[in-house]
Amino acid sequence: MSQKSPSFTVPTAPSPRQDTTYLGPARVLRTVGNRFEVELDDGDASKVMVRPSFTFPYKPTAEDSLLVLGQDGQHFAVGVLSGSGPSTLHFQGDVSIHAVDGKLTLASDQAVELRAPRVTIRAGILRTIADEVVEKSSAFRRWVRGLMATRAGRSRRVIDGDDTTRCQNSTTLAKDTVTVDGDQLHLGH
Repeated sequence: MSQKSPSFTVPTAPSPRQDTTYLGPARVLRTVGNRFEVELDDGDASKVMVRPSFTFPYKPTAEDSLLVLGQDGQHFAVGVLSGSGPSTLHFQGDVSIHAVDGKLTLASDQAVELRAPRVTIRAGILRTIADEVVEKSSAFRRWVRGLMATRAGRSRRVIDGDDTTRCQNSTTLAKDTVTVDGDQLHLGH
């Protein structure tokens, strides 16, 4: 009978991994569809295509700096280090934002703009507080069921065409002077 000699395996050095892992900053070069090309800050200035993987709405623009995670040739943008691109929410169909048991605040350092063919505001109480209000429209109608009161430091109206006031009773009170100036003044029926 032949005896088998014990076999020994000679350990070899591990082969270098062919994949590379990257986590770091990258500069946006251009957008291509729903992906964008970036230049990695890896010492070689490698250019790769990345897919957005943001948890917030953001559209990168050239020269923005992103946090990119990559392995095996797949790269994902997971954060914005510095950016100037717009953050845009897009929804299909009706959208509702509701603050349950709380207040909803929209704020901006520059401006808040609403655009729509039709805007409706429904409120129990509507307060407008502004340093200046400018309203422009082709037609303006206001219906008030109860009292409509205006308090102003001064008042001025300029009407290009006819001006008609119709009421049940009218009272004009002035502390000093009432002036009526016109070519004709008709009183009574």
